[in-house]
Amino acid sequence: MWTVYRRHWGFLVLAAIVVLLPQTIADAFLESGFHVGHVRNLADAGTIGLGLLTVGVNLMGQAVYAGLSAAAVVDWRADLPLPRLSALLRSLPIGRLIVLDILVTVGAAIGFVLLIVPALIFLTYVATSAPLMKLEHLGVQDSISRSIGLVRGQARRVFVIVAGTILITEFAVQAIIVPLHGTLLLVLAGVSAEAIFQPFEGLAVALVAVHLLELHGQAPAPSDMAQALVRR
Repeated sequence: MWTVYRRHWGFLVLAAIVVLLPQTIADAFLESGFHVGHVRNLADAGTIGLGLLTVGVNLMGQAVYAGLSAAAVVDWRADLPLPRLSALLRSLPIGRLIVLDILVTVGAAIGFVLLIVPALIFLTYVATSAPLMKLEHLGVQDSISRSIGLVRGQARRVFVIVAGTILITEFAVQAIIVPLHGTLLLVLAGVSAEAIFQPFEGLAVALVAVHLLELHGQAPAPSDMAQALVRR
């Protein structure tokens, strides 16, 4: 993972800033001033609406970045330069990625309501669905089914790698922003922290997806997978 990060760190950091900046701004605004107990007026309704918008922005940001991280892994594997960012963005199935994020989020929420363990099991088996959607040009249901099939038999390893990476990076981000106050300071610190640490989350999931394909003997040749990156 460090090898991929070192090779494409400029692309990954810049993409994190561009893609996740709206999310960071919305998060910072809500953390510094989102306190609505009851809807009393239009201002309260507007604040709640902003909160829902933030959820949508977060889902879009994570969806787009999952696809870009997968692209970095594929081109590292093929020892090729990355396509232009604009070409990659045009090729991303953003709508399907957002729907996938929503389904995964709802499924995890249901699992956490029941017990923590079902949620962790669910998240482990669908962890690679987003990069697989981009890499193999799959639909939402097929991406989830494909991820479950590939993870089966490797769930423990997948959980340790993905959950461990996310836990460490999220702890690092929170350690930076929690002591801070003020919207502007939260935005600046949040963008900096996400730009540094978010690539590791995206790369971990994408690398696991590619490794599972290789493990099952189903990974296309590196050059073929790289050429398919910009195909919708």
